[in-house]
Amino acid sequence: TVNYGTHNASTQTACETYSWHGTDYTTSGTYTYAYTNGDGCPSVDTLHLTVNYGTHNASTQTACETYNWHGTAYTTSGTYTYAYTNGSGCPSVDTLHLTVNYGTHNAVSQTSCETYSWHGTAYTTSGTYTFAYTNGSGCPSVDTLKLTINYGTHNVVNETSCETYSWHGTAYTTSGTFTYAYTNASGCPSV
Repeated sequence: TVNYGTHNASTQTACETYSWHGTDYTTSGTYTYAYTNGDGCPSVDTLHLTVNYGTHNASTQTACETYNWHGTAYTTSGTYTYAYTNGSGCPSVDTLHLTVNYGTHNAVSQTSCETYSWHGTAYTTSGTYTFAYTNGSGCPSVDTLKLTINYGTHNVVNETSCETYSWHGTAYTTSGTFTYAYTNASGCPSV
């Protein structure tokens, strides 16, 4: 009786690792396994192995207010992952290291007499004003000014009197133009 050795060959494709006859293989290649078969003959099995790998990309991004990644809008800083199956059919995970900066949005209310200077512009009427700029983080920003402008009182009075005229506690005995400076009810210098 003539017995023969066994010579099996197989072709396999795996992701990351492949176990064969108790050994884990992590790289593509041709591998053999020698043994004695059931008939007591020397035998060799051959494995033609292709090992594919998952994709593991990492990126670092900085954005203002929001960042869109794989269809999701992120509004806070953090580390985020995205799991998927890559083109080789292997489980994959991408990692995003994200810094989200924010625009500056300051609001201030001011009351002033006659004029108010803000960001290099003199304002003489009450209203709400905005100033757009890029802040230190590189993000679009807007400051808002709610401004009330009060005005001084400037009354002119023409009076004719005999001998003397009393005005704001002072007696005047000669003709002329006289001024009286004060702060009005709005807190503004007045004459």
